Amino acid sequence: MSGIDKKACRQFLEPGLAPNSDCGLFLVPKLKYIIRTAVKIVGHRRLLILCLYARGDTPGDRPRLTYTAFQASDSFITYDHQPDTKTVWRTAMLENLERDYQFLTEKCAFYSRPDEVRVINFCKPHVAVQLCDTGFSAISHMQQQLRDKETLQRQKNRERRIRSRLSGLNPLPCDLEDWLRRKVLPSYFFYDYKKGKKSVHGLCSACGQEIKLTGVRHNAAGICPHCGRELTMKSNKKRGYIWDRVTATVVQRFHGDSLIIRIVKAYHDFPKNRPVEMNCYEETRIIIDPRKNGALDEEVYHNSGDSVGITRWKKGYPPVSYLFQRNFNAETCGFLYYKNLSRALKGTPWQYCQLREFYEGVHDQMEVGPYLISYRKIPAIEFFVKLKLFWLATHVVYRQDGTKDINLDGKNLREVLQIDPSDLPLLQKPGADIRNLRLLRILRAAGHQPSEEFFSWVNANELVEVNQLALALNHTTPHKLMRYLDQLFSKLKKSTYRGCAGVLSDYSDYLGFCEQLQYDLKNEFILFPKNFKRAHDQANDLIKQHRVEQYDPQIAAMQKELKDRYQFRSDGLIVLPPHSAREIVVEGQKLHHCVGGYARSMAEKRTVILFIRQEAKRNKPFFTVEVQGDKIYQVRGSNNRKPVPEVSAFLDKWKKKKHLDDAA
Repeated sequence: MSGIDKKACRQFLEPGLAPNSDCGLFLVPKLKYIIRTAVKIVGHRRLLILCLYARGDTPGDRPRLTYTAFQASDSFITYDHQPDTKTVWRTAMLENLERDYQFLTEKCAFYSRPDEVRVINFCKPHVAVQLCDTGFSAISHMQQQLRDKETLQRQKNRERRIRSRLSGLNPLPCDLEDWLRRKVLPSYFFYDYKKGKKSVHGLCSACGQEIKLTGVRHNAAGICPHCGRELTMKSNKKRGYIWDRVTATVVQRFHGDSLIIRIVKAYHDFPKNRPVEMNCYEETRIIIDPRKNGALDEEVYHNSGDSVGITRWKKGYPPVSYLFQRNFNAETCGFLYYKNLSRALKGTPWQYCQLREFYEGVHDQMEVGPYLISYRKIPAIEFFVKLKLFWLATHVVYRQDGTKDINLDGKNLREVLQIDPSDLPLLQKPGADIRNLRLLRILRAAGHQPSEEFFSWVNANELVEVNQLALALNHTTPHKLMRYLDQLFSKLKKSTYRGCAGVLSDYSDYLGFCEQLQYDLKNEFILFPKNFKRAHDQANDLIKQHRVEQYDPQIAAMQKELKDRYQFRSDGLIVLPPHSAREIVVEGQKLHHCVGGYARSMAEKRTVILFIRQEAKRNKPFFTVEVQGDKIYQVRGSNNRKPVPEVSAFLDKWKKKKHLDDAA
C-alpha cells in the first residue's frame, strides 16, 4: 500500500498497553485474538492502529502480539509479528489475514468498548453511518471501499494503455456489410406462393433485387440470375424465423510493418413480419508485430463488456466456453475479406505471402494469424501455394508436426518434396493430402510408376496407413495388390466390420510373418494365398512357436517407462504393459488374434503392445492395444472384435488422461 510510512510505523508496532493475561475474553474458546486500538500521528499522518493479541502459550503468560494494522484515510497495511512469516508487511484486508471463515466477527473481539468506539469514530467520515453499527463492520467496509477504489484505478490505467496501443487504427471497410451479405452469408429467395404459376417473383436476399425463378419449391435450391448466388427458396407462408451468423476476418496495416487482424461477427435476421436486420460488430483484434531479429510478437485483444468507460477492449482471447456451451465470439476462423489485401500487405514482410490465393484455393474459412506467423518462419509456403498445393500449405501451417514430411532446406521441388516433378499433377488433384505425398515416395522407392487409378483406389477405400501399403508394394505391383485385396474383401466383407483397411492390415501382418519366417515372397502361391485366413493363421502359429525368449530382456527393460507413460485404471479396467514376449504370444492365443507376431516389433521399439484387463481378473486377456508414441493404432478383443461400449468409454478417459489420440 502507498501513502503510509513503513519506517515510521515501526516505532508504533505496540503503541498501548497489552491486555492482561487474566482477561476473561481469553477464556472464550472460539476467540483467537483480542484487539487493542489507538489513534496516533505517524509520519505526519493520523492513523488508526489495531493490535491483535493471541493468548499466551501457557496460562498466565503475557499475550502475544501477532498483528499490528495501520489504517489511514486512503490506505492500510499490516505488520505480521509471527516468526515464520514470509512477508512482514501484508496488504490483505483485516478479515483476510487468516483463512478462517468470518475471521473478524467470529475469531476476534475488542478488549474494551473504548477500543471499538475509537474504530467507529475513525471510520465514520469515510463510511455510511448505517454501516458503522460495530467496529468490525466499520473497518471492513472502509477497507473494502479502498480496495474497490484501487481496483477501479488499476482497471482505468490498464484501459488507458490499451486505448493508447490501439490508437491510429483505420476504420473497417465501408463495404464490409455489403460484402458479407452478397458473398458470405447464406442467401434466400423469398416468395409468395401462387398455385399454377410456372415462374414466381420474389426477392434475393444477397443482392436485394426482385427476380423471377421457375421450378420454385419451398427449401429447394436455385441460382439468382442477377448476382449468381446460390439460393435457398423460402415460401413466406411456410417459413419461420430465420437467422444466420458468420465470422469474417479483415487484415489491415497497423503501425510500421505491423499487421492487425480484426475478427468481425455478423448476424443476419429474417423475422417473418418485420424488416430484415443485420448486425455487425468487431470481437477480436490480433496484432502481429515483426521484430528486428525476425521474431514475431502477437498481441490479442477482445471486446469485453467489463469496462469502466475508457475502452471496451481487454487483453487476451475471449473465453472459449460461455454458459456451458461453446462461445461463438471466441471463434477466430472465418471468411477472409480480401479486397484490401494487396494494399494492406504492400511493403510489409508479408507482401508475397499468397494469402488471398491460399484462401481462394482452399474454398473455406481460415485462421489468418497462424498463416501469417508460419509464413515468416517458413517462406516455402509461398512456393506451395503457387504450385496449387493448398493441402500441403494447410498441413505445414496448421499442424504442429507439419514440416516433418518435407525438406525445407531443399532448393527445388525434387529436394523439398522428395518426388519427381512429373508426379506434381497427382498432388494437385482435388482431395489430395499428405498421404498422397507419402504414397508417391513409397511407389518411387519400390520402383513403381504412380497412377491415378491406384490413388483413387486408396482414397475410395480410405486406406490411411500407407506404411502397410509400403510393405506390400515391396513385393508386388500396385495393380496386383488392388486386385488381390478387392478379392479378399469381397469374400470377407459380410464377416468383417473393418472394411478394406482391415483386410490390408491383416495382409500386412501376414507379409511381416512371412519375412520373419524367411519365406520366398517371389512365389505368388505364398504372396497371394487362395485361402488367406488359413495361411495367415498358420504363419502366425509358426511365429509363436519360434523362440521369443530372446526378446524378454528388451521388453522387461521397458516396464518402468511404459508404466509411467501408459498405465491407467478407471471403472474396473486397467491398462498394463507386458512383462515378457511370452505374455504377448499368450495374449494372441487366448484372444485368437495375431498380436503374438508383434513381440519382435515391440522389442525393437517399433511399436508398443498393451493389455486392457479387468482389475478383478488381471490374468485373463480382455482387449489388446497397439500404440506408437501418442497414437493408438488398433484395439482388438477376442477374434478381432471391436471395443464394446464399456471399453470405448474407458479408452476415451485413457486418451484424455495420457494425451493420446487415434492414428490418422
